[in-house]
Amino acid sequence: MVVQRLVDAYIIGLGDNSDNSELLEKLIDCITSGDASLLELVQALGSYLASEEASRRSKGVHVLSEVLKGLPETAIPIQAISRLVQFFCARLSDATCVPYVLTAINALVRLPAFSSQYSIDVLNALFKEVHVQSFQYSTRSTAYQLLELVIQNHPESAKQMGDDFVLGFAQMLDGEKDPRSLSVAFQLVPKIAALVDIKNNAEDIFDVIFCYFPITFKNRDGDPSAISAESLKAALRSAITCSPYFGEMAVKPLVSKTSATATSAKIDAFETLAAGTRTFSPDVYRKVLEPLVEQIREDVFMSSEEAVVDAALETLEAVYSIIKPESTSSVPGSPMDTSDPIADTNDSSSPLDYVLKEAVFQLTADEIKNSEQVGRILRAAARSSQYNCSVVSDAVIPIVIERLDSTEVLTVRRELMDVLNHVLSASCDVDRKAECLEADKINLLNIYRPDSSVPLDKEYSFLHITRLKGITLLVLMPDFLSVDEMAVALQTLARASIERNEDENVNKEATHLLIQLSQSKPEQIQAVVLPMFFSALRENVIAVQRVSHLLNALGAIGVSASKILVPVLNGLVEIVTSGELAPPHCLATVSTIRKMIEAIIVARDGASMCHELISSVVSPLSDWVHQTAGKSTGEHAISLLVLEIARTTVSTFSNLDSESQQQYLEPLIARYQAVATTAHTEGAESGSPHIQLLPLFASAICSCWPQTKLPVDDLAVFIGNLSAVAVTTNSQIQRDASFEIIASVVNKTSDSKQRSALAQAALDRADHAAEPCSLAHVLLRNWLARALVKCSDKRGYEMVSWLLEQITSASPHATAAAEGFSIILGDHDWSVTAQTHGVIKVLSKQRFYATVVPQLTSQFQVGSDAVKTNLLVVLTNTVRHMPKSVLMNGVENVVPLLLSAIRLTDGGLKAASIRTIAMVIIESPDTVQNELVSSIVPLLITSLDQNGTKNSVEVRRTACDALALIPEKYIYPVVQSTRKDVLRALTTARDDRKRLVRQDATKAFNKWLSLGDS
Repeated sequence: MVVQRLVDAYIIGLGDNSDNSELLEKLIDCITSGDASLLELVQALGSYLASEEASRRSKGVHVLSEVLKGLPETAIPIQAISRLVQFFCARLSDATCVPYVLTAINALVRLPAFSSQYSIDVLNALFKEVHVQSFQYSTRSTAYQLLELVIQNHPESAKQMGDDFVLGFAQMLDGEKDPRSLSVAFQLVPKIAALVDIKNNAEDIFDVIFCYFPITFKNRDGDPSAISAESLKAALRSAITCSPYFGEMAVKPLVSKTSATATSAKIDAFETLAAGTRTFSPDVYRKVLEPLVEQIREDVFMSSEEAVVDAALETLEAVYSIIKPESTSSVPGSPMDTSDPIADTNDSSSPLDYVLKEAVFQLTADEIKNSEQVGRILRAAARSSQYNCSVVSDAVIPIVIERLDSTEVLTVRRELMDVLNHVLSASCDVDRKAECLEADKINLLNIYRPDSSVPLDKEYSFLHITRLKGITLLVLMPDFLSVDEMAVALQTLARASIERNEDENVNKEATHLLIQLSQSKPEQIQAVVLPMFFSALRENVIAVQRVSHLLNALGAIGVSASKILVPVLNGLVEIVTSGELAPPHCLATVSTIRKMIEAIIVARDGASMCHELISSVVSPLSDWVHQTAGKSTGEHAISLLVLEIARTTVSTFSNLDSESQQQYLEPLIARYQAVATTAHTEGAESGSPHIQLLPLFASAICSCWPQTKLPVDDLAVFIGNLSAVAVTTNSQIQRDASFEIIASVVNKTSDSKQRSALAQAALDRADHAAEPCSLAHVLLRNWLARALVKCSDKRGYEMVSWLLEQITSASPHATAAAEGFSIILGDHDWSVTAQTHGVIKVLSKQRFYATVVPQLTSQFQVGSDAVKTNLLVVLTNTVRHMPKSVLMNGVENVVPLLLSAIRLTDGGLKAASIRTIAMVIIESPDTVQNELVSSIVPLLITSLDQNGTKNSVEVRRTACDALALIPEKYIYPVVQSTRKDVLRALTTARDDRKRLVRQDATKAFNKWLSLGDS
């Protein structure tokens, strides 16, 4: 009775379109728990299932199918499966019940007891009784899922049905238009072809699927689950090329479709032809080879779409890879071929003749045309197999060599060498040296001249680049050059990269080729090329620009191959520590070392390399600069070197684990603690040279993980000593290093009480060591605010309030306190950053903005002019470091202050304010529309004046950019009244002293000039 009540309620809910999920769960739970059986459910549905009214029958089947879909396997008796299959097969003739019957059958097919015979019975009924295309997508999708389940769970049933299965599937698919169903159906075709011999019905199934080619489909934007056009094309391509029986029917129409005007259709045809070479017989391609090659040649020569050219050449390579010559004795250029390679075009016995004869014709003509295209076609044909590579090489190389011997025209020589390079590259690609190359080795060496006799600055640059590419190919050729010959070739490439050339493209190309070779010939590059670069760097007379080029080349070579990296770094470190480099070159070298390390750590497993990098790079550099400090080298040069080495330290040290960091910290503390905690109070920093090295100490400590324990006896005492030193020292380097360490240690202290105690210890020692409220005290609170605000500690806002109080009370250091807000929120190389494992809460910037900006707004209303100026500095330093999403929240309250900042500040602060206004114009133009004509535009016009003391180049360029946005965001009536003033100001700005300003002003002028044009 319970089941009957649930069934009746469920049926009523179906009629009312109610949510029956609870009733369905109760029915399933009732049967699963054993309180009722599946038979009782069928009996309860009896009046519905046997009803003469179609709607009642469909509702009954609906209930039964939903319950079966939700029941576990154990709740469906094995003996019931046979009766259910018979029932559902009979119901497939009832159109109103078909959607629910298919759902029920899909649930049964998943059962282990569902036999192959049941699958055959179901499929026979489906193919006979159901016209699938007459139903909605959901039903058609269920039908395709049924086929997929049968193939997956009962493949023997599909095999046993044979032709009936293939014809039934073809009938189901015929007329399908929904891309979702097509995607499933196309994926079924290869599975069917693999299970069933489709020979007898290949034409039927091919006609059904090929009618969709080429398929076009537009993706649904914003739907990640939607079918993509590329996946649908790929599924259709796999279906068309899945069986050799489709070859005769597919290849000819595909070749005809390669002449389509639509780029996508043309590419699709080429890619499908290439895919077919994996399954189709070579004979079907041989029949259409001539028109196919002709079409490929036309596209390579004429097409402006590189994607079309690539697809055509890939197809050519794929086709020639499966077509074998009928007779090797008559192949042009083979040992037994004595005929003219371009004669007897109607009696061709080699498939390659369609390529070679046209290529030979082009190469022997008085004027060579399309050499690049000819070379690419030859390369594609030669890459198809080792045999074809030999044939092409034997036919082409002698002709090119002969032409090169007979002409001195540089452009012709370059075109011939281009073709030769393509042919040689094919030999490298198939990893085989063509037989003819050994015989022509001397000729090839004479052509490319890999020796020192060629004056690099005298040769035609394009020919020079082509020659360098050829030398690279000779190096890559398997077993072609001897060891000595390879060394000479590499020296030629290195010279081309190192020595000055009037055309910089020669240097760039040579460097690029060396980078390629470093991946395949690392030992030779290390032995031959690197010493030449290092020797060139040691020449102090070399220009700074050339040093930059050499270092960039070495850096690129080093990071491109792991086997080269360490030798390059070791060589550069040795050059730096030898003292042979001039200070500017030394700084550039250390900077290159840092960039290489950063690139390697990002691209590879940085943690595994950091120990080696510290011992081989960071430690030697640190030791060298430690010994160099205080010598004749300029203090400024040493300071710059120390900063670069410190940044390098951060890149490596921050990637170590905490235990390894502790090991490295012990000798570091021993070396620098005394210097760091002893205030330098002499008049000149030269009195204590090692103070210059404190950034090395600070960067290492700041790079530690929060769980890394510093090797000091008492952390609070250590922080207090640093604080006392910072407020009493005369050395800015020592003061900054102390503040950086204090901020990092406080920020990474996890316990809030201990963190507060450390911050208080720093403040107390500072107050005790020097007069309170000095400039150093202000900076100390700026740094403590940075440490505490980023980890959302409330004491950070106490520091901020103290700083704001200094500003509003017009203290002597109010300006410093305002400018110090850039410390709180700004970027830094190592102190309290994400890279150095600083504790930075996700919403720390949002909280800071919500807390500080309202205070600024209220204080601005009552402050003096001096106070307002400093408050605007605080505001600018705040907004310039805020995410856009934070700024746009309540921006209307900030805009008046930003406009005041544009009036009263200068330099970077003024530019930052203008950029913020520009961002508001982009994101929310309505917010500032009322102030646009009256305030914003006049301020921007004033900011264009190059004679204004507050208008730096950055300010003028930013003002031009902001003015350029206005015509894009506002209609003509809004800005009509100010258009003439803007054009007049931009006309003047177009004559600015700085070229970049003139360019930006011209862009803005053009936009304002066209404003209002319809």
